[in-house]
Amino acid sequence: MRAKPEKRLLAEKLRREQGLSYSEISNLTGISKSTLSSWLRDIPLTSEQEARIQERLRRNRATFAARALPINRERHRRAREQAYQAGANLVAILPDDLNVDELALAMLYLGDGSKTRGAVRMASVNPNILRYFVRALKQLYDINFQRLSCRLHLIKAAHEKEEQLIRWWMERIDLPRRNFRRATYDPRSKVDTVTDDYHGVCVVTYSDVYLQQRILGLTRTYIQLFPSRSSTD
Repeated sequence: MRAKPEKRLLAEKLRREQGLSYSEISNLTGISKSTLSSWLRDIPLTSEQEARIQERLRRNRATFAARALPINRERHRRAREQAYQAGANLVAILPDDLNVDELALAMLYLGDGSKTRGAVRMASVNPNILRYFVRALKQLYDINFQRLSCRLHLIKAAHEKEEQLIRWWMERIDLPRRNFRRATYDPRSKVDTVTDDYHGVCVVTYSDVYLQQRILGLTRTYIQLFPSRSSTD
């Protein structure tokens, strides 16, 4: 029988007597972990040795995760920014065409607008969305502003601030006070204080069943035809 190499004998001793992991033995001896696995797989470890190796693995994983977290966070942040910018860059190459603008408004309405009661209605807590909604209606359809109404939906605790909140929305969606109706209040609300960043939900309504049907006809037909249009490109 051939004598075992000196390095193998050392590796077996480190494994049996000290219960070192393959990584630790590899670092001490320079022997690859694949070779150690072949040499040492039949050497049993005591429960204490096994517990020590598992605890070391746990600490190593925790240390690696702690080092990797900020790196991954930064990588994901850059990826999100690049994706956002890729979408933003598309705006510059869109054709300057009212049909594109009308489709954009129609898709917004299809996704977030109310389709009931023969009116074009949009509710949001975001004034930018409602400002776009109002301006697009005006630009595309030259709407009669006397038929455009706004109403705030508020919590009961905001009752004393109703007029202040209406003014806040007036400035941001660029509509005069006469277009705002009396606010409604949620009787289910249990909140008894109003924070500075609370502005309620603003609902913009344009009562015109024909305009509503025009927009719905555009969106639904476009969605139905899109697969066949894409396959012919």
